[in-house]
Amino acid sequence: MNSLQTRTERPPEGLARGIVVAPKWAVAALGAAVVLGAIIYLVVRVRRARKNLRAP
Repeated sequence: MNSLQTRTERPPEGLARGIVVAPKWAVAALGAAVVLGAIIYLVVRVRRARKNLRAP
């Protein structure tokens, strides 16, 4: 009976394990950098938009 059943191997729980294994702090740092970059980008866009509205 064992030969008829397929055995599924699962990766260890936690962060997905791909070709390159990254520590949790590296994933968190990358996420923080992306969020910080997005916030800076949006602030710059809002400042430029306000500047263009004030200057005739």
